[in-house]
Amino acid sequence: MSKRLKNMYSTVDKLKASVLVVAMVLFMACSHSLWDDLPQPISMFITTYYPNSSISSFDETDNGYKVVVKSGPTMYFDSDYKWTEVNGNGVPLPSIFIYNELPRIYDFLLERDEAAGVFKVENNPRSVILTLADRAWEYIKENGQIRPYIVDK
Repeated sequence: MSKRLKNMYSTVDKLKASVLVVAMVLFMACSHSLWDDLPQPISMFITTYYPNSSISSFDETDNGYKVVVKSGPTMYFDSDYKWTEVNGNGVPLPSIFIYNELPRIYDFLLERDEAAGVFKVENNPRSVILTLADRAWEYIKENGQIRPYIVDK
């Protein structure tokens, strides 16, 4: 191969590499993550209980916000960024979540060896409903009572 042809291929290779680097820099500079859209209290909640996770979707609803963690839970937050529901979508919720957010209920579940088996938690104005694999519990906020809950099918 002639020297001139080698120089031409070398120049083309350098040009391709330069274009590739510029494209990568532009892509990284323009890329947008769903994490950027999350309000700070919601992102802190997620990173606390689901560190190193990715967000599949984030939507504003009539009542607040809905976040779906990739291969993880679906979460609902009110307009004040307080969680109202966390559904593990078939995977148990982290025990530390129950421990931190619902300590009285955690102790109750721990006594029954059920603390690691909560799949869904709904935080309603008057009660908290915890759904396990084969039962559900309702915590009455007004009097602290915990009782069996019949899940509507």
